[in-house]
Amino acid sequence: MASIGSTFAALPTPTASPTNTVAPTSTASPTNTASPTADPPTITPAAAAPVVTPTTAPAELPPQAATLPPTSTPGTLVVQPTPTLPVLDQVQRTALFDKVAGIIEAHYLYEDYGGVDWEQLKQEYQPRAMSAATSAGFYTSLKAMVAQLGDQHSRFLDPQAAYQEQGLSAGEVYVGVGVATIDDPSGRLVTTVYPNSPASEAGIKRRDIIVAVDGQPIDAQGQQISGPPGTSVRLQVRSPNGGQRVVTLERRPVLEQYVPEVYLLPGTDVGYVLIQSFWPTDTPQAVEQALQQFVAAEQNRLGGLIIDVRSNRGGWRTVLEGLLAHFVEGEVGAFYSQSATYPLNVTPTALYPLLQDLPLVVLVDRGTKSYAEVFAAVLQAKRDAQVVGVNTAGNTETIYAYNFDDGSRLWVAQEGFRLQDGANLEGRGVVPDRSIPVDWLQFSEVRDPHIVKGIELIRQQASAN
Repeated sequence: MASIGSTFAALPTPTASPTNTVAPTSTASPTNTASPTADPPTITPAAAAPVVTPTTAPAELPPQAATLPPTSTPGTLVVQPTPTLPVLDQVQRTALFDKVAGIIEAHYLYEDYGGVDWEQLKQEYQPRAMSAATSAGFYTSLKAMVAQLGDQHSRFLDPQAAYQEQGLSAGEVYVGVGVATIDDPSGRLVTTVYPNSPASEAGIKRRDIIVAVDGQPIDAQGQQISGPPGTSVRLQVRSPNGGQRVVTLERRPVLEQYVPEVYLLPGTDVGYVLIQSFWPTDTPQAVEQALQQFVAAEQNRLGGLIIDVRSNRGGWRTVLEGLLAHFVEGEVGAFYSQSATYPLNVTPTALYPLLQDLPLVVLVDRGTKSYAEVFAAVLQAKRDAQVVGVNTAGNTETIYAYNFDDGSRLWVAQEGFRLQDGANLEGRGVVPDRSIPVDWLQFSEVRDPHIVKGIELIRQQASAN
């Protein structure tokens, strides 16, 4: 399932009042903080007007779904069915439309709506929504109206989309072979291999390209890699070194889960830390545990660390803070809204003293977004980390989630972020210290120009010291 990237704060305790200001869960947040809710949205339509439950959500992260199993052990995973859309009468439609518009008017980051004529938009979309022949059409109208804000963060999700979004922080279960892919001229490029999956067990790696499915080349029509559980699929896979092989995999329930990786790059004294997402809420703890073990094993010869957040679309604010706490301490910037500013203060972890003197390189690309951008920028500014890659997306607004009792959800861009020197990443992004505009996924790890440059920079710093 494709995921959407953003910056998140944490989900607040549900409240029936849509007028309450929702604060992000972080050291920089005001006193009204809350933690992610584990309850999936209710899809039964209410008899009265929709109730809004503001969720102090991060810029794109859904609450953790209690229905998802905690592990990806084969045989324990259950695919949850997507709920049907509720049927809303005219009173309920009117109430929900007004709630969505009112929340945006009360909390949107940009007083001028980013140059959009919001009143005109409401007048245009309100009759469309009310006259829609189906619930799907009504929800589509709301989605289209919010999308007109054009900030790449704010959005409206119907109950089905909101429900599917629920599992992203813990991992969502689907039936397939366990890979995430993107289009490539010669097939499907593997960007993620999920642990304990058929693909992982078969040795498929990130950067491999699936060039054929069941003997048929992947074309514009596309062949289905996923399918019913228990069925087999034959994949022709090409590695970055040009070698090809054919593997036959049996489809089964797989947990879509991003697991950080920490290891020594072959033939070097440089550690490599891969963080593909800030969505899993246990990411800081997983990285800390892996780095503790790694540093203990390699401390006598470790020259530095390369932290890879390329194509990382962000996640929870608590994850951002937890990861920063391994590398920096103190005030590193501030979040701001129309009415307030909240300094971001980082309290270091026990790992910080072990890492504070190690040379750091951070890898970024155009797909690095939201809190992943903030992470890279803070390390660049506060830790003198060398940033390598290409200019990041410049999409760093923090969004908050508002859940409605029909199961739908509204995300609203409510905060921006500035570094201590006042620099705002929105629309600008992180500017690399070493710009290398290449499609890094087309290279093997050992030939990856960004990694090669990172090793070189760490060695230069080590020799200078």
